[in-house]
This record gives sequence, C-alpha cells and structure tokens, in this order.
Amino acid sequence: MSVLGGLLRAGASFCQTAGTLLHTARTFSTGTCSQIRMHAIPELKKVDRWTEKRSMYGVYDNIGILGDFKAHPKDFIIAPCWVKAFRGNELQRLTRKKRMVGDRMMTQDKLHLEKRVRLLYRRYNRTGKYR
Repeated sequence: MSVLGGLLRAGASFCQTAGTLLHTARTFSTGTCSQIRMHAIPELKKVDRWTEKRSMYGVYDNIGILGDFKAHPKDFIIAPCWVKAFRGNELQRLTRKKRMVGDRMMTQDKLHLEKRVRLLYRRYNRTGKYR
C-alpha cells in the first residue's frame, strides 16, 4: 500500500509541476479576428468646386494648339523675372536674382541677399549633393 501511495504522491506532484509550467509559459495568438466597431458613416465634406484656383486649373494647356504655337504657357505666368520657368535650389535662384536685378536693389536688400548667398554657399559646399 505504501508503494501505491508513493506512486500517487509522485504522480500528483508531477501533475502540479506540469500545471505550473503551463501557466507560467507565455501565450501567443495567431491573429484571431476581433470585432470591428462600426460607427455612423461620416458625412461628405462640402467642397467648393469653383474656387479661383480650381477654376483656373489647366486654362493655358491648349494655348499652343489654339494660338498657332506663338505663345508658350510660361509667358502667361505672373511672377518675378528671375523665378519664371526656373528650376533649381535656393542658392541658384538667389544668384540668378542678383545677376538680373542686383543693380536696381536697395542697399539693405542687396546686403541681405549677399549674406544669404554666402551662407548657402558655405552650406552647400559642406553638405551638398554635388560635393
């Protein structure tokens, strides 16, 4: 009888340790679906389709076809002369401005422009794309 009691006690202790091992191990999920809460469908935004910017979009697209290619759309852009049809960084834009209207600028404005050009020149030489 004592042998049977010893085996039962050993089995019970084994089951208890296995149970604690199962409870202490981390559980993980394989991505079971959770319910998605659906609220009311939001109302559509009121958009003014005829603002000045939207109404003038694409106005000069057909200027070449309708005008016998005499005028280019860049000629209708209202902007300073050093910015029209220009692509480049700030340093290139400012040097272009200095060349085009530098002699007509006020003293203080020209000083600020040259100061900014010096700063950008140093910056682009230190950490520029084309170093």
